Amino acid sequence: MFLSRHPNGFYYLFYFDALGKRHKVSTKCRRKSDALSFLQEFRQEEQERRTKIERKSLSLFAQDFLTYSRSLHTSNTQRAFRVAFREFLRIVGDEPLHQIGVREIENFLSVKKSEASDWTARKYYIALASAFETAKRWGCISSNVFRKVEKPRVREVQPTFFTKSEFHTLLQCIGARDLRELCICAVSTGLRLNELTSLQWTDVDFVRKVILVQNSDTFTTKSKKNRVVPMNEQLWRLLAVRKEKAECELVFHRNRRRLYDGLVSRTFKKYLRVAGLDDKLHFHSLRHTFATWLVQEGVPIYEVQKLLGHSSISVTQIYSHLAASELHGAVN
Repeated sequence: MFLSRHPNGFYYLFYFDALGKRHKVSTKCRRKSDALSFLQEFRQEEQERRTKIERKSLSLFAQDFLTYSRSLHTSNTQRAFRVAFREFLRIVGDEPLHQIGVREIENFLSVKKSEASDWTARKYYIALASAFETAKRWGCISSNVFRKVEKPRVREVQPTFFTKSEFHTLLQCIGARDLRELCICAVSTGLRLNELTSLQWTDVDFVRKVILVQNSDTFTTKSKKNRVVPMNEQLWRLLAVRKEKAECELVFHRNRRRLYDGLVSRTFKKYLRVAGLDDKLHFHSLRHTFATWLVQEGVPIYEVQKLLGHSSISVTQIYSHLAASELHGAVN
């Protein structure tokens, strides 16, 4: 840390952060005595800031961040952060936040790749990199070290989906009417499971024949944005009949309480196995099925993106390979 006088007559303070990067700050002083006073005050503030940073351990930051996350993210996202921090602490240890470097992160990713998969390592990288960005914003660290580590690459895997005959077979095996209608709604709209279990009658517009997927006091969409999804005639009739027998504001419920997503997924898996279908299929496959059937019918990928509520077209591109007939027409 040192002072240097600029040709414009002002003194500038030069200092190095914890990572060795040099910074320059104007003292806004022309007199050396004033600049020295500025230096003394700056040095004291910097010492206090570094002391504060050193006291912030990984576990303490994790607690603060997870508390903060509860007011901002969905339950699934909160769970992703919680698991990522748990594994990071297990492998890296409860180190001071500012002392965690590239070596520790690369070792963590290497361990997760060997213990689980590249997909798991990538998932943890995304969660922790986002959390460390918040740590930087809070002043706990001077820079996000995750940005210096390459995100784990994974091979492209095509989404699993039902053929129309497989979906018909599944419906025949589902004895519970509520679950059967929930599946029909999912495959007809592409809504995520938590969007369906949070759906209220005020979100269903029978006049315009659309469903509004929107944020509320008890629910936040994954993209934080609202979207409108049209209903086909079959779904419109199904929900119209269901509305006549509605017992509460929720479209799908159990004893007037919101369905538990985990229970729905497990019950769905049970009927899937009864139907003798591919065990790789799961409830989220209904969303993939919705997108797949649209693309196979020639619906433009950009329209599919809007219906699914994807923030980026790159996410929707995983279905583009299904439009084989369009591609053949293009090359011909």
